Amino acid sequence: MALGISAQASADTSIPYQLVDSFTLPGNSYDLLPDGRLIGIDGTGAVTIQTAPNASTYSVVGNIGQVNSSGFDPAFVSVSPDGSTIAVGNNEFNANNAVLFFDTAAATSGNATALSSIVTPNFTADWSDNDTLYVSGADSSTFSTLVNRLDVQAGSSTSVLSPAGAFSGDVRVFEGNVYAGEGDSGDVYAFDLATLDAATNPVDVQTGTFIESSTSAGSIDFDNLGNIIIAGGEFDFGTGQTSGSATVFDLSSSGSQVLVPAGTDTFYGAYFNDTTSQLVVTAGGTAYVYAVPAPSAAAPMALALVACRRRRRTR
Repeated sequence: MALGISAQASADTSIPYQLVDSFTLPGNSYDLLPDGRLIGIDGTGAVTIQTAPNASTYSVVGNIGQVNSSGFDPAFVSVSPDGSTIAVGNNEFNANNAVLFFDTAAATSGNATALSSIVTPNFTADWSDNDTLYVSGADSSTFSTLVNRLDVQAGSSTSVLSPAGAFSGDVRVFEGNVYAGEGDSGDVYAFDLATLDAATNPVDVQTGTFIESSTSAGSIDFDNLGNIIIAGGEFDFGTGQTSGSATVFDLSSSGSQVLVPAGTDTFYGAYFNDTTSQLVVTAGGTAYVYAVPAPSAAAPMALALVACRRRRRTR
């Protein structure tokens, strides 16, 4: 892709991201490894790893087998913070909806079988620690959206947010808070992680602290200054048009920057790569790489101080 496309930004921008590179995505569900490369899994269970960060080439390294009866790609792939475990949403959307857990070393060195599975609706997910996974999804019978907390060691699932919007949004764990998006409104709400870790009954997502709103909140992440990145898209059945974007919000100043490198008629995802210190905006199989702002002396953010951050996943 040509790099001459300039990022479009709102008039209120205070976050000068610049487009510096692009690469081809793996064409399946993927996440970031701790070394900054993407790991992907397709509908056949083939596991691929990016040859280098921001490279357009991928090597097949293993296979976990077909994860659903229809041969669809997994709903998500999410690597634990220490890199030892891969969580895979099986994308069944029926009574067999579940998250499967694999040993990373086995999955990337040959044929691997799931260590365990936990029944839960699954759309997207993020780890709070190496044993706890927060998963958003929608019940296949009632279509009610929720966020469940999975305890990998106990093999249990506990609903902590329900309802979580009219359509599923992303869920992200960052610096002591859980951020959940509503797919219909694009609103993102924050909850104290310790409170959700101890919760035994669900609460409505709108009881959380409102953070920001952007298209569908299908993707949520934070950069290394604590700016929140919300990406997604909405399809208008009346016009047949899609409206999508990736927006970076400075929570300390209310400044924002809208990034639409592939135009607005597409769905967007976004993630921050800690290894390269770059923001990656995804659309239509292409990843657009943006340079991040230089760190300032102070970067306050709502609900949390940015001290150290951990790697996260996207799709």
